[in-house]
Amino acid sequence: MATLKDIAKITGLTATTVSRALRGFDDVSPATRTRVREVARELNYRPNHSARKLVSGRSGIVGLVLDTAPADFESPHFFEIAHSITQAMAARGLDLILHISTDADPLQTYDRLIGQGVFDGFVLLFPRADDARMAFLSSRDVPFVVHGKHVPDPDYPFFDLDTADIVRRAVAHLAAFGHRRIALLNGEAGWQVSRERAEVFADALMRAGLHPVPELIRYGDTSRAYGRDATRALIALPDRPTGIVCCNSLVAGGVLDAAAEAGLSIPGDLSVVAHDDVLPGIETGDLNPPLTVTRRALRDAGTPLADLMQRRLNGEPGRELQILETAEWIGRASVAPAPAGG
Repeated sequence: MATLKDIAKITGLTATTVSRALRGFDDVSPATRTRVREVARELNYRPNHSARKLVSGRSGIVGLVLDTAPADFESPHFFEIAHSITQAMAARGLDLILHISTDADPLQTYDRLIGQGVFDGFVLLFPRADDARMAFLSSRDVPFVVHGKHVPDPDYPFFDLDTADIVRRAVAHLAAFGHRRIALLNGEAGWQVSRERAEVFADALMRAGLHPVPELIRYGDTSRAYGRDATRALIALPDRPTGIVCCNSLVAGGVLDAAAEAGLSIPGDLSVVAHDDVLPGIETGDLNPPLTVTRRALRDAGTPLADLMQRRLNGEPGRELQILETAEWIGRASVAPAPAGG
């Protein structure tokens, strides 16, 4: 099995420099880091985490803890983002380890894993508005990064999409086509992103001269079945909406299902805009009609999360490690002028 000394001999560097290069330290030039990683791959080098921990105080292992296994419809999406993060971590000399919690209180899981001294830090997914993980890990001085955030202005490292921009563009687009009754099919009410989305949605309506209507804002698990059931309820209203904003493309697929079932035309009777995470199992451009979306692939989250984790492990302050990206807008055929009276 290849060792750090083997890599050092080929590259002409010290073992210490090789170790720091593999872990992505900024005091090693990008060219040197690239060269060291190339040689490590050629030698099929595999880090000895126990030895690394003894020498540097770090194991190179990052944890990803889930409270429960993903639901059936979520599994492909979770696999895609976990695969993305794993690849990006590996490129930086880090290994991602998945752990499914069996504790009634998930903080007990983190406490036990921290006590084992194996993990350098954690990646947190699916933050809720009442999420206690961030404060707990901060109190234990354990590095972590979050995909999303659980408060509007966090002091920890996170990668997120600009939800406000996504919602405002969707509402403004529908309003420009004359839609006055616009609905929102949101995610679960306990998620911070859902709360933010609902607040921005109401504000965007008022900016367009419209009034928010509580019965036109629905919450659910972001599945296609939820989109279908919620749309059935919306189109059964005496004054149904003519435009719908969906939190993701699976939900939008459910909207199309319910509209077809009710004999409604999209976009003639009902216009639809969705945020599209390029989710497995649905191609928004192939739907009938092709869907107007804001697009950012889930798999693209791996690289920024890994970068943030590496920088946090290298001691950079959490508040300086925050990335908020804007989604791409793709206009297609799912939006048309509102029908008369809409």
